[in-house]
Amino acid sequence: MAITLNAMQRRVLGVLIEKSLTTPAGYPMTLNAVVTGCNQLTCRDPVMHLSEGDVARAIHELQQLQLVSQAPPERTARANRFQHEVEARFGWSTRERALMAELLLRGPQTVGELKSNASRMTPLEDIHYVAELLSTLASREPPFVMDLPRQPGKSVTRYDHRLYPADEPREYAHAPGADSVVKTGTESPDRALELVQRVERLEREVELLREQVYRLRALADGSGTEA
Repeated sequence: MAITLNAMQRRVLGVLIEKSLTTPAGYPMTLNAVVTGCNQLTCRDPVMHLSEGDVARAIHELQQLQLVSQAPPERTARANRFQHEVEARFGWSTRERALMAELLLRGPQTVGELKSNASRMTPLEDIHYVAELLSTLASREPPFVMDLPRQPGKSVTRYDHRLYPADEPREYAHAPGADSVVKTGTESPDRALELVQRVERLEREVELLREQVYRLRALADGSGTEA
């Protein structure tokens, strides 16, 4: 039976998959970390402003669907941590998880956009390989991916996931991220992409530094040990 997820559930699941690949040192994730990931300003379309209660409810609902579980507690843990279960539930490989996370976090994208965006999570050889992965995901039963009707004046096909509830309205006439490119004024699309990638890289570095600070703080107050 096909599983459908609402917008908050998709955002939470996408964040857990993304962070498991980009910042494994901070994974499984605390509730607070998931909230921060859900409300990021980059790599998200649309940008959301979810509360801790919103995220906690979505995590609980995903647990009922066996898509998220609570990680076994560590001896020095101060908060519960959560992890996704999509590999066991759906059989997604690492590269399939990266593509699905991108679709869950940013919505419809072309093969080229997916290769560029998902490569921050795991290496992807070329767009032909990405197209093969999308074809595989689309051929599953039930299918996880679909190709969309081409937009007026566009020659490139976009792809999206198929986890939307049947009653959720979707507007495919607007390309994700188009506004951000238009608003750059004299900046070219390549320049805009370069700036976004730079921000993404800085965010990953900040997350790694934050995790190191947490570990050092735990060592300093005697509540943790070196891994």
